[in-house]
Amino acid sequence: MLWFFIVIVVLTLVLNNLTIKYGFKNLHYKRELSTNIVEIGEEFEISTIVENRKPVPVTFLQITERFPDNFKYAFKTNSIHTGGYLYHTITMFLLPYQRIKRTYAIKGSERGVYKFRDVTLALGDFMGLNTEYKDIDSLQEMVVLPKPISLDEAIVPYGNYNGDVSVKRWIIDDPLMTMGIREYTGREPEKHIHWSSSLKYGKLMVKNFDFTTDNTVVIILNVESSKPFWAGIDIDTIEQSISICRGIFEEMEKEKVPYGFATNSQVNSFYNGENMTLPGIGPNQLSYLTEMLGRISYDISNSFEEYLQNLNKGSFNHTTYVIVTPKVFESYIKPIEILSKKVNKTILISFDEENLNLLNNSIMKYVRRV
Repeated sequence: MLWFFIVIVVLTLVLNNLTIKYGFKNLHYKRELSTNIVEIGEEFEISTIVENRKPVPVTFLQITERFPDNFKYAFKTNSIHTGGYLYHTITMFLLPYQRIKRTYAIKGSERGVYKFRDVTLALGDFMGLNTEYKDIDSLQEMVVLPKPISLDEAIVPYGNYNGDVSVKRWIIDDPLMTMGIREYTGREPEKHIHWSSSLKYGKLMVKNFDFTTDNTVVIILNVESSKPFWAGIDIDTIEQSISICRGIFEEMEKEKVPYGFATNSQVNSFYNGENMTLPGIGPNQLSYLTEMLGRISYDISNSFEEYLQNLNKGSFNHTTYVIVTPKVFESYIKPIEILSKKVNKTILISFDEENLNLLNNSIMKYVRRV
């Protein structure tokens, strides 16, 4: 009996030593996300996979994963919320050559880019006397897209709060081919007035245009909501502006009008910080730009007036600008009007009516629907 006890003790000590010495050897951890782009409220799965690829068991393994706290976790978990993160801890025992996979359901609740990263493995011996730790850098990104929004429900023409919102009107009225002249109705831009014909007929006449398929649109998003920008970031209005841009993308796609995108935001982790995309059309363009909206940050690359001034220096192959901004500061007026003279039509959507009266009447203006 004594020898049996001694053998048991020796085997336990040997197993204890082997567990600590070789515990991490051929022990593999992997985390999988079922997707890397989701809508707000859309459920996705995150899986933790551990494989013990050796003939020695792992008697105690504790895994601590750091998840973003901006998700709704549909599972009960041994977790701690701190510093904007959820520290999720699980423990397990692995037999030789055993593979364990645990899958959890999660929902995105706020637009943005989120990183799943830090993982710590804690390996305990058979007797619970020693613990070894190993940190794993397992970086994965999840993009939560902005909430879709209907333009008709979100905005109204400035000064005509019962008016409708027609994307076709933004585009189709943009002329590229003169077909003749007709009488001025008061709705046409002054630059379309045909002065020699007006003198001949004794009344204002305007050029009558046909439109071609060469219409292209660039949507410009401004995320500067205060001066200086960091003094009072209006998150709610910026988020609504981002959703408006998504609504415009989807309308342009439906109307088969090529569209591009520009912004003064520092776009998070998006192809080397690219913040301007040339006009295009199709599912790839829509998904590319919608993901870009998901990555928009509240930090700016430069003030909006500076950004517009840089745009004014470029060449213009498109016909329409759509500017989406939380508000219009007086410093925006001049560069917006300079920009508007370089294209056939400029549309401005502001969530604040301040200073809109200072802009030229040829600029179509829209405000938040109350």
